[in-house]
Amino acid sequence: MVEILLVPSVRRGNGSGHLVRCFSLARALGNTAALFLADDPGEGYWSADELRLAYPREMGAVRVIGELRSEARFRLVVLDRRETSATELARWSARGAVVAIDEGGEARPRASYLIDILPRARRAARVGSPPNIASLGFLSLPEARREPPQAIRRVLVSFGGEDPRRLAESFLEAAIGGGILSPEQVTVVTGALSRSESRFPGVTAIGPVQDLKEMLRSYDLVVTQFGLTAFEAAWAGCAVLLLNPSDAHEELSRAAGFYSLGISAPSRKVLGSMLAEPGGMIEATARAAPRERLDLAARIDSLTPRNSGECPCCGRPDGVAVYRNERKTYLACPDCGLVRMAHFHPRENPYAERAYFFEEYKAQYGRTYIEDIPSIRLSAAKRLGVIESLLPAGHEGQCILDVGCAYGAFVAEAQARGWDPVGSDLSPDAVEYVRDSFGVPAFVGDFSEPGADGLYPRNAACLSMWYVIEHFEELGRILRRAASLLRPGGVFAFSTPSGSGISARKDPGAFYERSPDDHFTVWSPKTAPGILKRFGFEVQRIVVTGHHPERFPGVPADPRTLRYKAAMAASRLCGLGDTFECYAVYTGRPGSV
Repeated sequence: MVEILLVPSVRRGNGSGHLVRCFSLARALGNTAALFLADDPGEGYWSADELRLAYPREMGAVRVIGELRSEARFRLVVLDRRETSATELARWSARGAVVAIDEGGEARPRASYLIDILPRARRAARVGSPPNIASLGFLSLPEARREPPQAIRRVLVSFGGEDPRRLAESFLEAAIGGGILSPEQVTVVTGALSRSESRFPGVTAIGPVQDLKEMLRSYDLVVTQFGLTAFEAAWAGCAVLLLNPSDAHEELSRAAGFYSLGISAPSRKVLGSMLAEPGGMIEATARAAPRERLDLAARIDSLTPRNSGECPCCGRPDGVAVYRNERKTYLACPDCGLVRMAHFHPRENPYAERAYFFEEYKAQYGRTYIEDIPSIRLSAAKRLGVIESLLPAGHEGQCILDVGCAYGAFVAEAQARGWDPVGSDLSPDAVEYVRDSFGVPAFVGDFSEPGADGLYPRNAACLSMWYVIEHFEELGRILRRAASLLRPGGVFAFSTPSGSGISARKDPGAFYERSPDDHFTVWSPKTAPGILKRFGFEVQRIVVTGHHPERFPGVPADPRTLRYKAAMAASRLCGLGDTFECYAVYTGRPGSV
């Protein structure tokens, strides 16, 4: 079964590096991977038949798909296309979680997972979306290596499988036509898709060459454009000199640190001086070389995407990345504003384990959950006061369902105020404690399970989730289920971390990095009303909590100081707390915003 679909660039003029890399990945991944090469790609693209003629050995060694059935889905769709439009990304995202390699197009900030192998230009790196992972070590580096040359005697010229700008000819004209190199010193690699031929007698022409990178160590100097061959040659120990086809390639060359002859037409004078005194070029190449060898195929195969598809609130197929690291990507939906986390190295659910409420809770708060119940009940009393104010007909004897009840602080307080509470939790130990200690009905249940409807009481006056809602991947299912369990006019109340509090505003990267790997959505007071309205809820009140003045720049932790007091006032006035509570009434009239 094909789990990973590799989609290389086959646009004429884009070179062959993307295709060759996908060939290598497909071989390494084995039967779980296939290449997509369209049978009829349209004008301006290499067809699958043309590529079979150019790369018969490579095409014969991997599985190739020329047409995709409408129902075809994959665990991962790997785009190695140089530039992918937003429209194209949406089409591929419908097939699986998108992993983009060295992406420079509209898909860069929108892809579920982003891998940079080649360095980006400094300007692009400042304004673009940072990758999940980046390393030159993910290149398919040669095994054969050499010591750096002392002088330049043997020169290899290779401008990829296509060379549409005829850069090889330009270099030979300057080097041999200008008398700087003799033809006997030069070997030219002819690419599988190239139609140019050398006009210089005595020059050795070879190619197409299988596994060219293993031949590089035989040469003192490799002349190429910015791309895979440059770094392969640097790793092999050769000197590298670039001649680039565009301003973009030239900027990338400078960012990487290679010596360059410029764009399209090299200067004979500059070339002569570089070859006469190659020491600087050799040192620069050594600095630009990769530092380690990493396994790109193994890294891609290890990715196990969760929550990486469409927005769970509004169904939009893409989002804009607000943060990435090796494990996860946070994507903000342009339509509804929900920030969701796509996770690629999932952890086990900790909430069914007793340690979460004891050792882990104590490590964070200085006491276990049970030891903290009296203070939690004080908070519960305030929350119940808000809920009761939204139920003008009264609450006594009314059902309140607390999803994620833990060890029962909220349901115990609700019972004491005359409610008829019911609790549910993933932890059997917590459920048993609630029943035995407070006599409150409670059961073990996963609110996100598709078949769990019959477990929960219906026509409830209130459904609450205190720091629970962010743990659900299928948010749409959760909100629809909450709506189905409430009577018209019933209250949906929850608390959650805020994506617009002082911590998130002060250092968004640190905020998302510290966010637990099982928090699949990030809410804010601004986005909550619109999200909930889509499911038939009208937000009545938002209470911003978790105020931390000491997290403001320059504010001491001492609450007695004037700066602390002023920061506290500003935090409350501007709603900059790191958590918030939301209270919404179910109207039964879902709608868009």
